[in-house]
Parts: sequence; structure tokens; C-alpha cells
Amino acid sequence: MTDHQQAVERLRRMIRIDTVNPPGNELPVAQMLAKELSDEGLDHVEVIESASQRASLAVRVPGDGSERPLLLMSHLDVVPVESAHWREPPFAGNLVDGFVYGRGAIDSKLTAAVHIQVLLMLHRAGIRLKRDLVLVAAADEEFGGHLGMEYLARERPDLFDAEFGLNEAGGFAVLVDGQPIYTCQAAEKGGADFDVIVDGTPGHSSVPHQENPIVHLASALGALGGKLPHCVTPAVGAFFERAAAAVHPQVGDLLLALLDPSRCDDALSKLPVAEPVRLMFDAMLRNTCAPTLLEAGIKRNVIPSQATVKLSGRPLPGVTAEQMQAEIMALLNCDNPSSTVRLHLDRFRPGVAFDHETSLLPSLEAALQRHEPGACLAPFMQTGGTDARFLADRDLVIYGFVPMRHEEGVRTFFELCHGHDECVSVANVGFAVDVIHDAVKDLGA
Repeated sequence: MTDHQQAVERLRRMIRIDTVNPPGNELPVAQMLAKELSDEGLDHVEVIESASQRASLAVRVPGDGSERPLLLMSHLDVVPVESAHWREPPFAGNLVDGFVYGRGAIDSKLTAAVHIQVLLMLHRAGIRLKRDLVLVAAADEEFGGHLGMEYLARERPDLFDAEFGLNEAGGFAVLVDGQPIYTCQAAEKGGADFDVIVDGTPGHSSVPHQENPIVHLASALGALGGKLPHCVTPAVGAFFERAAAAVHPQVGDLLLALLDPSRCDDALSKLPVAEPVRLMFDAMLRNTCAPTLLEAGIKRNVIPSQATVKLSGRPLPGVTAEQMQAEIMALLNCDNPSSTVRLHLDRFRPGVAFDHETSLLPSLEAALQRHEPGACLAPFMQTGGTDARFLADRDLVIYGFVPMRHEEGVRTFFELCHGHDECVSVANVGFAVDVIHDAVKDLGA
């Protein structure tokens, strides 16, 4: 069996172990992977339990110690599924027409399967690098990380004494006017839970009145369809500048115009990209707050005294809770003395940014170009979050990089991640194995 086939079959075995979080139950998949590595003769393999049935995998492959270690990060848990909407059973790991289907096929059992294959390839070849290689496949990433990376960062800081880290959530190619731009995640947004609350007057539904909070909530929902202010962070600016240099000059001008608040919306509408990519670019250029839950009422014939819409906020790196709250309040016109709308902040996690100008990025680009000559790799900001946030205060630079070629007719990374029929092509699993193997080998040579 080839290295590519081994990685694919490992991914299929991992998918078949249901690690939907909650409850997680990562222990069986961590034990399965630990046995595979130990059977191959790797000595420093650990299954680290943080609670009953909750476990992370940690592996160290010693180098000669002349350079600081390289960390390979992933997670073993997955988000829930709506099985009725899947064409293939989400926990069967079926291989259909060259694609592996299942929850975790992209996020993020794929990453762990690829990283383990790279370790085994180097081990079998007897290659001793200058750096230790440390693999951490964590529990609980999809439900806050408290029993996974947060636990490990607190209880096992030795695992994270590294110079560089490779993580999930980057590496995929986005198509701009037919030109693939590979992403290298150097930053990510945070998370913020806001509640928009409208107070009113309760009463019997048979006598409607003007103080029904549900009616007044409608205007607040309409306002939330607007945009928060334009803001360019360093990694995002670098992404659009790098992408602009790789495409046709006219398209490059549109990409650069995205950095100008007065030209952004017009340029975005004209940019020759797929709609999911357009939406992603827009989200990269501002804080966002999407309404996701509605709460009101106790009974059909009772006008409620309060109605609430819950927002999923995503703050940019460097933005404070106070700054984001002020932006949302301005959007909702909460400062108007006659307003019945209140904004409540429940939780705020700041965004994270790593230095996007280190030697790690050109090393990754060189490995990528070995397998796709002329490929463009651009620093990138993920609009969601990853476990990297728990390591942002360390002397460690983490980039998200699992290279995935654009495939015609296949949904984008952001459509597949957490979506129905999550899948990855066998070809892209092999591509990721080859590129990351070469990058890791080069970084430790």
C-alpha cells in the first residue's frame, strides 16, 4: 500500500469512530492511532486523558536538538450531523468516485491522518531531523477546547516548546479569475456572543397593541443585515496584496481596491470569484455579527414581555469587546433614547494573529511549488477560530496549512467544513501528504 493509500485508509478508519462533540468520546480514536504508531516502532507515543472518554494523542519524534521543535496540530472531535441530509452515511467513511465521505473528512481528522503519515514516512526512511517533531491531535476543539488544547497547554507545556507549528484551517486554494491562490493561515478571528434584547408589554393575543417586542425586534433584525465598519488587519492586507500580484492586472486592481473602504463594496461585487469566496473576502475585512437564534414567548395566545435574538460575533485580531460592542450598538441605533433595544455581551474571545513574515511561509511555498510549479501562497486570516488561540502567548508561530488543490465542481472548503456530505478527494489527501512531508523535511534538514 502506498503512502497516499495509507493516509486515506487511516482517515476512513478515523471517520468510522463517532467523535461528535458533545460528548466527544475521542479516547477510542486516540488509542487506535497510538497503537498504529507504536506498532511502527515510535517510542514517544502518549494518550493523554483529560476526563472520562476524553483524550488527546501526543507523539514526539526526537531530532538532534540543534533547532527548536516543529509542532503538528489537529483535533479528533467533530461537529454534529443531520444524517437525513447526507448522501452517504456520515460515519461510514465510504470511498465513492475518488472521494472519502464522512464527518471529519475535512475538519479535522484529515489533518491528523496526514500528519501521522508524514511522521511514518520520515521514520521509515530513517531520517533524523535537526528538530524534534511533536504531533498533538487534541480533543474538544469543536466545543471550546477546555478538555483538549486548553488542558494540554496548562498541564503539558513541554509539548508546545516549539519554534513553528502547522495547524488546520489553511492551505486550501481559492480561485480568483481562474488563478488558484493557496492560503496560509497566519491569523484568525475570535468569538463573541451578543444578545439583542427588546422589551415590551405582555398581554392577551386577542388584543394586539404597539408594545409587542417581537414586532419591534423586526427592525433590529433588519439593521443586522447591514455591515460593521471596514477594517484591514496586517495578514488580510498581505493576502490581497500577494493575490493581486499573481492575477491579471485588472483583477489585481480590484483585489487592492478591497483595502479601500470607499471602493471595497463596488470592487467586491465585480471580482471574478465564486459567491462563497466573495462572502469570505467580505468577512475578512470587518468584524461580523450574524443572528443565529431567536427567543420569545411562552404560549401562543400570550404577547411576550421580551424578545431576544442571539448573535454569533467574530471579532478581528486586535479588536476589544468594547470596540465591537460600540459598532453593533451604532448599527442598531441603541443609543437613541427612545430605543427599546438593549445589547448584552455574554462572552468575548479576542482574535489571534501570528507574524506572517517569518521564514516559515517561504519554506511552505517552496514545498508547495515542488508539487505545483508557480503556485502562489498568501498569508491569510481564517474567519473562524482554531486551537491556536491557546498558544498565542508562547514563543511559537503557528500557521494553518493543509494544502488542497481547487477541484472543478467540488464545493469550497467553507462549504464542506461543518456542511452536509463533508468529503475530500483521494487526490487531495495525497497532495497534502506530499507537500507537508517535503515542508517538514526541509524545515528540519
